[in-house]
Amino acid sequence: MSALRVMSYQLNNCIDREGESTVEACARVIGSQSPDLVFLQQVGSSTDPTQIYRLANLLNLKPFVLGRQASCCFLTRHPLRALQDFSLGADGTCLRADLDYAGQRLHLFNVTLSVNPWQRKQQVNRLLGDELLGNPGLPCAALVAGDFSVPLWGAGQVRLASCLKRSSQPLWRANFPAGFPLWGRDRIYFRGGIRALAGTVVTTPEARQASSHLPLLVTIEFTDNRNFLHLKKVSQRNMRPVAG
Repeated sequence: MSALRVMSYQLNNCIDREGESTVEACARVIGSQSPDLVFLQQVGSSTDPTQIYRLANLLNLKPFVLGRQASCCFLTRHPLRALQDFSLGADGTCLRADLDYAGQRLHLFNVTLSVNPWQRKQQVNRLLGDELLGNPGLPCAALVAGDFSVPLWGAGQVRLASCLKRSSQPLWRANFPAGFPLWGRDRIYFRGGIRALAGTVVTTPEARQASSHLPLLVTIEFTDNRNFLHLKKVSQRNMRPVAG
């Protein structure tokens, strides 16, 4: 079994309420937690499309993104493969990738969903559909994280809960708005042999200023995803020597 430190962070384009860049502040918030894998949402803007690469350089992590301006991307200490970008409809997106770590494969789904309840319900259906989480070609354990744009409860959450397991850590999950967190808008879900060992919402003074969302940090452990065939015991009385 292997442990992995995972962060999910909605950066709000790395712009504060005064319109100033918070790239360096966001990098310090991320770096203070030493994550192995970071799910980033709302990265890049028309005025600063290279934010992800600046963050990667400041943190000495590898960036994985499709296009110069994207709403979802990854920063990681480990290489990713099979990167694919999917539209979930309206303003919903999903960036999918595979992580091979400690001899196992983990399917990653980095998502942003709409605030509109009807749109969000349709986006959840697409996320769980045949192209993504319902794809039989993706049989390994899955990690789903991002900005789900929901208050305490919202459209699409019943179906999500029936197919995925929300991380039990941290116990107190409120992370939005950053200045005075009232609910857990950003979430981490599991499918397959994954469990949360520990977790926290990063509530440092700098994190409260760097973005309108506070980052989630979870240490996960995933077990062997392979299935084994169990042989029935054979009675020794029926065993015969074979010459040769």
